[in-house]
Amino acid sequence: MRLFIAIPIPNSAKKKLAELQNAMEGVRWQSQNQLHLTLKFLGETEVEKAEKLQKRLSKIQHPVFSLVIKGMGFFSQGRKPRVLWAGIVKNKRLAELHNKIEQLCAAMGFKTEVRPFKPHITMARLKGCSKQKVTSFINEYKQFQLPRVRVSEFVLYESKLSSEGATHHRLKTINLQSQ
Repeated sequence: MRLFIAIPIPNSAKKKLAELQNAMEGVRWQSQNQLHLTLKFLGETEVEKAEKLQKRLSKIQHPVFSLVIKGMGFFSQGRKPRVLWAGIVKNKRLAELHNKIEQLCAAMGFKTEVRPFKPHITMARLKGCSKQKVTSFINEYKQFQLPRVRVSEFVLYESKLSSEGATHHRLKTINLQSQ
């Protein structure tokens, strides 16, 4: 099972993000149903370990919070842009939730992420798209911002790969606590 933990994005926000998509050479846009904020990528995981993980994730206590989706950026590999993303404004509650999940997963033997947590929503995969085109797109939407998004849950997803791309299936939804 190929697993990851993420915050689902409300349909209203997904729709607004999808409206930014335009035809650009070398850009493979994510479908609306793939838009999410990854908290932890776990990769291939044995069924038994996944079942234990579901039980442990259910015990995480964390308050409901909100976040702001703002601006665009990209990750690169070497000099080539590879991922176009929508940014998330720095958020203490989000960072705390990420840390709780990271610590729980590390205690279960999952690989610890060495890169700093950079919350984002992957908008597109880039292959052969020039840095100039990506930068132009980012500059065009640098003022882009959505209204606050309420976060009341996070989800353990299974990702199934196919020639059409990945499909994500909810394995376990963990509700956050109302204040």
